Amino acid sequence: MERIDIAIVLDTWAWVEYWRGNAGVRDIVEGPGQKITSMMTIAELERFYGDDKERMDLMVEKIRLRSLLVAIDIDIARAGGRIRSSMKEGGIADAIIYATAVRNHAKVLTGDAHFRQFQDVIFME
Repeated sequence: MERIDIAIVLDTWAWVEYWRGNAGVRDIVEGPGQKITSMMTIAELERFYGDDKERMDLMVEKIRLRSLLVAIDIDIARAGGRIRSSMKEGGIADAIIYATAVRNHAKVLTGDAHFRQFQDVIFME
């Protein structure tokens, strides 16, 4: 049987784990199939690593090489707001990342527990 690869939106958690050397995440990031990153992830990474411009520049370069960066347009923003209203935990950034996955018919790769409430999530610990 032929393997069918799905599109995967890489949550901020996934990118942080990638740089920490998580082999399972690395295999997915570097494996077959379309990888997508929301611009919201860039904002979150900047929040945590922005004081080190050189490191942040390298991270963005790697993200651009390994995935398609998707902007937050009006449809994603509105869907993210609706999703956040239905969430028990998590913030607007996670809702927008999930809305990006929905928009692109993709699954979210994450280890953040509050994503467990959603369908189409690849959850790693």
